[in-house]
Amino acid sequence: MAAPPPSVGDIATPPSSPGLLARLLTGQRVPAAAARLGARLAASRGRPWRFGTTVIAARHADVRELLSRDLDFVIAPINAGRIDEVNGPFVLGMDRCGRLETERRALYRALAAIDYAPLREAIATEAASRLSGAATIDIVADYARPIAAHSAQRLFGIAGTDEATFEDMARAIFAHTFLNLGNDETVRQRAIRAAGLMRQWLGDEIARRGANDPTNDMMGALLRDGALDADGVRRTLGGMLVGSVDTTASTVAKIVATLGEDAALRQQVAADADHPERMRGWCWDVLRRWPHNPILLRQAAAATTLAGTEVKAGDRVVAWTQAAMQDSSIFADPDRIRPDREPSGYLHLGAGLHPCAGRAVNAFQIPLLVAAVLRRGIRSVGRIGWAGPFPARLPVTLE
Repeated sequence: MAAPPPSVGDIATPPSSPGLLARLLTGQRVPAAAARLGARLAASRGRPWRFGTTVIAARHADVRELLSRDLDFVIAPINAGRIDEVNGPFVLGMDRCGRLETERRALYRALAAIDYAPLREAIATEAASRLSGAATIDIVADYARPIAAHSAQRLFGIAGTDEATFEDMARAIFAHTFLNLGNDETVRQRAIRAAGLMRQWLGDEIARRGANDPTNDMMGALLRDGALDADGVRRTLGGMLVGSVDTTASTVAKIVATLGEDAALRQQVAADADHPERMRGWCWDVLRRWPHNPILLRQAAAATTLAGTEVKAGDRVVAWTQAAMQDSSIFADPDRIRPDREPSGYLHLGAGLHPCAGRAVNAFQIPLLVAAVLRRGIRSVGRIGWAGPFPARLPVTLE
């Protein structure tokens, strides 16, 4: 007899009550202060640090170099094992090879074929609807996370069985594939159960649509393109999907929490709520202070050097992107939040061969969601509640 499908309780990441150390490390102030100090020390030192088998790059130029040298500093030993066991191979777990080139090109052709205007309109409409008439709102659970989940469903062509299960599926898989560096078995098993649902949902929908599906979404574009077989389409969509929901929910929560603590900054940002480019600049610069992911990891494929520091084969190499985004040679007056910085300096969504493939959607979805809250008016912001590494709750009292 076939096993019953997982229940929501089997895959939901439970709420957590972090201790003092965890609160310090997941909060804003301590990591931000460490990044500022790291940037200053790195500028004075002039090269990366080496601690045992770990090399840490913190200067902006060194981080850029690390991420651009994808033949020397590889990603597969970091990501491939966890990605493969839940989804099968995906570009964020592959180093340079024929499969990477084929699947990466198909992915970007599909993204380029989509008309994003209906998605942008749907996001704005849902944001306004959820905020309208509300005195208080949970910015994560009742706003950013469900809206991001609906965007993912529209973009990738997968609906799931219900909203809660879809959201918990994405969070469970993301937690293991990209954040479970300690190989926690409970997190792993939760992701494996969730991956069974995702495989089924995607497989059934791909089989239903067929090769000539005309739908304006990524699934339709991949099927029409024809470069990937059904399993390649499924793996590509699954790999994109798992990071799409909680990346948005986490960044929106951190931006709103930061603005909630600084009335003067909040007033400045709110004045640009109807100017998309300025809003994007504000959001990206606020995230320099509290990014959703402060580091990127690679492994040295062979003995080499990085900006004058010896790197041995097999070393873990850390791109400390949060510190790099405090580098005053790139971000003048780095302690100040401003919307007019050069966008190419930001490292929130990676760089080199493996940037976040969903960055085009993030570029309008995150500012749209933040702008809608600012238009509605923030009276006060509570404290973030966590589910593992994810912001899970953020109560906001509205004007």
